[in-house]
Amino acid sequence: MRFKIISAIAALLLIQNISYSQVFPKFSLAGGPTIGWFWNNTDDLNTQLNKIGIPSVSSDGFLILGGGGFIDLPLKNVRWLRLGGSGEGFSTSTQMITGDITRTVYYEYGSGGISAEYVKSFGKTVELTLGGYFATGLLTIQMYQNNSSFGNWNNIFGQYGGDSTTQNFSNKLSVRFFSIRPKIGLGVFLTSYLYAKLDAGYQFSANNNWTVDDDIPVTDAPTGIKADGFVVNFGLNFGLFTK
Repeated sequence: MRFKIISAIAALLLIQNISYSQVFPKFSLAGGPTIGWFWNNTDDLNTQLNKIGIPSVSSDGFLILGGGGFIDLPLKNVRWLRLGGSGEGFSTSTQMITGDITRTVYYEYGSGGISAEYVKSFGKTVELTLGGYFATGLLTIQMYQNNSSFGNWNNIFGQYGGDSTTQNFSNKLSVRFFSIRPKIGLGVFLTSYLYAKLDAGYQFSANNNWTVDDDIPVTDAPTGIKADGFVVNFGLNFGLFTK
């Protein structure tokens, strides 16, 4: 009986060793927050804003915040493959006050998608990655014009009367885009459970048609307001890592 028990334990240890060394040689499952900078071209948007007397938004890029996670597939023949998912976005605004009238414009970007990367390890601490981020999202432009009486309940509903001469109005323009971002990354294991990664890449996008308010199609929209541009992202990932 004792021999059978010892044999069974030895067999289990052998199977476990084979499983990890041959079937599961490497495994990672982690995620965390990201912060970065998106150099998005705003020339066409600023041209439109300047035509109506509103100051430009930044032409030097925007801070983007987000988060995501990834998994290194635990298969021996594809131990170089990493799959992930993430989301990111930014919001900025510009405003002009003229007498009793305040005009405000918000420009917003948000996207979410998946990534696939080739991972090359240098020892057990440093990794180089090459891959792509495939995403979809929305670009949104929200425009508001209000006077000092706008906050009154009766005035708000009175704007929709047939004889209204309101100075208060707003519009929300949006467009759905689909993007691909080839990227290169450098990853470093700071501890056994903490992984830092810096990514850089250029995002290319294709748009649907712009819509306004209740999904009304917009014609003659500028072609240069797109989710294109160079992106740098830094992320801290907490999780489980076996090497």
